[in-house]
Amino acid sequence: MIALTEKFINKRYFNAMIENYIQYAGGYQKDDIDERDIIKAISDIQLMDEEHGVFWVSVITDNENVIEVNKDLSLFLIFEGNQTECQAKDWNEVAELYKLLLLKKFELIASRINSL
Repeated sequence: MIALTEKFINKRYFNAMIENYIQYAGGYQKDDIDERDIIKAISDIQLMDEEHGVFWVSVITDNENVIEVNKDLSLFLIFEGNQTECQAKDWNEVAELYKLLLLKKFELIASRINSL
């Protein structure tokens, strides 16, 4: 009976864990996001002042994989403990990187940022 209880608790715990989240520098945060949340954040950031004009998205696997974008399109990325900084050319490029992040296409993101 104890083994079944532990199995049930572990299953409930892992199902309750979040896979991803978005957070704005101004404090807004939402768990378990989708592409619509990214599009809204890109729209919101363009209206924010410089101090609060930043948001990041994290996708949690064995590690936390993060893309942070600033209002000036500068990007800060963390994948498997490696940090990279680069500059996006436009908001469409930012949206595409976030879409790949939500799909957990980390290798494709790495190849794209190497060409920026």
